[in-house]
Amino acid sequence: MSDVQWLFAVVAALYVWECACWLRRGGVAFFTWLGRRWQALQPGSLVANQAGGFVLAAPLPPLGSVFVANQFPLSLSPDGVLGFVATNVNPGWRPVQTGRFVRFQDLREVSAAGRKVRINGEIFVTCATATLARQIVATLKRISSLKPEQRAGAIAEFFQASLDPAAVERRVQVFTESSKLVRGLANGVVAYVFLVVPVAVWKIGFKLSWLWLLIGLLALTCSTALSFLRAHRRLYPDAEDERFTHTLTILLAPTSAMRAVDPLARPLLENFHPLAPAKALLPSEAFRQFAQRLWLDLQNPAMPQAPNDDAAVRAVEQHSRQVWQEAVAGMLKRSGLQLDALAQPPPPNDETCRAYCPRCQAQFMNVEGNCTDCGGLALRSFPRPA
Repeated sequence: MSDVQWLFAVVAALYVWECACWLRRGGVAFFTWLGRRWQALQPGSLVANQAGGFVLAAPLPPLGSVFVANQFPLSLSPDGVLGFVATNVNPGWRPVQTGRFVRFQDLREVSAAGRKVRINGEIFVTCATATLARQIVATLKRISSLKPEQRAGAIAEFFQASLDPAAVERRVQVFTESSKLVRGLANGVVAYVFLVVPVAVWKIGFKLSWLWLLIGLLALTCSTALSFLRAHRRLYPDAEDERFTHTLTILLAPTSAMRAVDPLARPLLENFHPLAPAKALLPSEAFRQFAQRLWLDLQNPAMPQAPNDDAAVRAVEQHSRQVWQEAVAGMLKRSGLQLDALAQPPPPNDETCRAYCPRCQAQFMNVEGNCTDCGGLALRSFPRPA
């Protein structure tokens, strides 16, 4: 291969890397290529570790969109905050959690440094993004400032607000309007680098065309960076550090300019529970399946259901999960789903299957036992036929 061919190969490899999206456990990506049919993507198991895995965005124009929504990583009660949640929106194992517990009366300082939230100087939780970390800090400060008898209502309102599909639809509409120019320029950079440049080099030669090609590329990347700056300021007015970093990267790296829509899209729905964008974006049957898995996990979370046996810690986890169950139940009923139907046991695969796991619905031949995939959750027998 010639030096020019190696250069194009390197650019292509960097572009594929830009298409990869790291998805932490506890998060769900919602992906579309043409903007019409959406699908939910979970952290993969092929290229992954205990913290999360990669998902791949559409590499071909019109490049599509990837939104990421995360479950709230803390348990809340009127008494305190716990760095542990028993439920998980993803199939399989839970994300890494600190399991630390602080009573609101002992909460002296809460701050965010990047993606890390510190309480009283210790790392309490590491969030998916810095924006989510700042939201958690603001939420904890607001709840801790309330009287104990007011906190339960504030927690319930906060959980319910994250389950609003109408708010998701409004947010996506604003994103679509704000990102039109950025998307058009990003597609232009892709076409320029992988179509116009190779044809020009082949027809004219690299020595005669490289300067003009470079000027054209700089014009495209500068225009993309400027339009990204304006769109990001409209969508995330408080995220000044992230805006500066992404704008500079787009300005200097053509492969980042090709994916300029991604930094606008991925954090768009991070303040919502994944169930809300699932209702707003997914087809009805895909939403029903997504809601069923989440509802089963809420009712029967994997073991252990608390980081330790401390009574105060278990009380916080149980209160938080109960509030989530009530909020999710109300949202599913408004969506037209029957909770009893979602919680029904699966049909037996064959006559040898006598029990099932109430969380993952795996089937077993033994009536008594535990599901090791769900941390040792007790099995349930299939109902006997009449």
